[in-house]
Amino acid sequence: MGIQSINNLAKKNPSFWTISDFQDIGLVIAGNCLIQFLYKYPNIDTIGNYNEYAEKVEIFFKWLLKRRITPFVVFSGALDMDNKEIRIVLGKTKHRIRKPEESTPILAKLTFVNVLDKLGINYLKSDFEADRDVQKLGNDLKCPVLSSNSDFFVFDVQFGYIPFDSLPFKSILTGVNKSPVEIKIYFIQNLLKKFPYLTNKMALLATVLGNDIFVKNSKALQFAYHSDSFRLPECMAITSDVFETPCERNEPFFITTRKVLYWISRCKDVERGKRQLQYFCMEDKNEEERLFRSLEVYTETRNYTSYNLYDLIHRSDARRFCRSPFAFGIRKWIIEHHRRGKIPNFVMNTLIHRRNILACQLEGTHETSSHDCSLSIREVIYALLVGTETNITEYDRQKGSLCKFSRKGVISTTGVLKDLHIPDMSSAVKIKILSSALCCSVPSRQTSGQLDQTHLFLMITAYWARVAEPSINTNFIKSVLIGYVLFSARHKEFQPSTNIIRRLENLHSEVTKFADGHTKSYRDFIPNIIYTFAQFQSCILYTTHLNRLLQCPLENVNPAIVFNGSFLHKMYYILNQNEDIIEKHLYGCNVFVWFNQMLYFLQENVCINNTA
Repeated sequence: MGIQSINNLAKKNPSFWTISDFQDIGLVIAGNCLIQFLYKYPNIDTIGNYNEYAEKVEIFFKWLLKRRITPFVVFSGALDMDNKEIRIVLGKTKHRIRKPEESTPILAKLTFVNVLDKLGINYLKSDFEADRDVQKLGNDLKCPVLSSNSDFFVFDVQFGYIPFDSLPFKSILTGVNKSPVEIKIYFIQNLLKKFPYLTNKMALLATVLGNDIFVKNSKALQFAYHSDSFRLPECMAITSDVFETPCERNEPFFITTRKVLYWISRCKDVERGKRQLQYFCMEDKNEEERLFRSLEVYTETRNYTSYNLYDLIHRSDARRFCRSPFAFGIRKWIIEHHRRGKIPNFVMNTLIHRRNILACQLEGTHETSSHDCSLSIREVIYALLVGTETNITEYDRQKGSLCKFSRKGVISTTGVLKDLHIPDMSSAVKIKILSSALCCSVPSRQTSGQLDQTHLFLMITAYWARVAEPSINTNFIKSVLIGYVLFSARHKEFQPSTNIIRRLENLHSEVTKFADGHTKSYRDFIPNIIYTFAQFQSCILYTTHLNRLLQCPLENVNPAIVFNGSFLHKMYYILNQNEDIIEKHLYGCNVFVWFNQMLYFLQENVCINNTA
């Protein structure tokens, strides 16, 4: 179905219009939403099975490409300069601390971007919140938008909004093809035809139905739903086809939508509706602040400031469009690299806000955050960005609470801070900074084997072995190394013989079978093992941030290869029972030689306890 056909659908009556043969179009995708959605559908445990996640992401995008659909992925950027979202972000961080098992693991985005790079998929990053940029890019490219964010029901996406649930994800991810493919595209124009009184009140609809800012289960909205103002008269016309939702009339969503539409129909304007909702906040200042911010998000479009993503896609000379809303003093190359997704938000939040909010992990403990072990890596990033005197605030977990910590930049390599223009640094100086930050020299080519990313992988592993608390033993190291060998072979990063692959898979099978007989879920895993591997993830994350800031003098590691949480736990578990399990399966083959070369490098660089 081409773009012109989709455009014609907007003239039809239903808010949703089912189409078939979904192909030959462009598609703008809200990247942050898709990262979370694919990880949760179907569920992967939150210990971090990135190899399985990478496979799902790759299957999804290959499904699009096979249908000649050109995806443009847009990620959210830094926190807003005006700090309007800070309370909301901190609230989400506190929820993540309380229920880490509901959250996406910290290396999911790196894994996702690795797949995009592999497939040559276009991706960009907004300066700040991405929703408005996604909407504008969809309109500029004349194609639909794909997201799970309910805000797009309100935004004027001229060529249609496709909710994730409209795609046949089960058949996509299992390889079961349905012909023709059917999806639903939503058009705001058709909703307004059906309910014209919403024309100037869509901000009310978006707010009262609940969103990320003013959540549906807030006290204010729950009070409103049960008030006389939202009570439906018995004679009210049925609105069962509002969004053509597949729910029964007595289900909560259907009832709430009818109530909200009836209430809005009686509101003279947004300001009057705002005053009524403010009453339901019951003088709770935090609720009022979220209410006002929600309404503002949908009504401040004229004041919305960002660069033009369409320009970035179609102009080869990025310097021609660097219209920056950022504060003066941020180097142009950093802004340009950030917009192309080559520099993490961590860097921009450091420069703009002098503040970073660290996402907690599933750690199996309520003691010190796992990010404490990677502090010295972050201190090097801070030194490169703002020097060694400026205070940086970090929000991190301490036991079960979110706490503030004051940090400063630290760097032990002298002579590199005279000019912070990193693109002018030699590769040798950049590698020297990395080696200094990780307290480890770059491994030789012989030790690293066939994969360039082995250099950084071994340096990260050595750093982790040195700083992890409690101290790790040889079995942790062996688990990480054999996982690296196994999953790099599975992902065809190198191609050993069929015999070696069979031996690796037999090892994996025995490890899984043994551990599965003793553990049922991550809650049965030994907490200290989860915590130790969580520290390893943190080391991977912030080393990757530092390497990307230095413009990758060494090849970054792929989380799909270096980290599979459940396998690492199971491997460590069986090694404590049978320390010869690796030798039993791999003795005599070249990958066993490589395994021992990497182990020897680490033992030479770090004093490791040999006892379990």
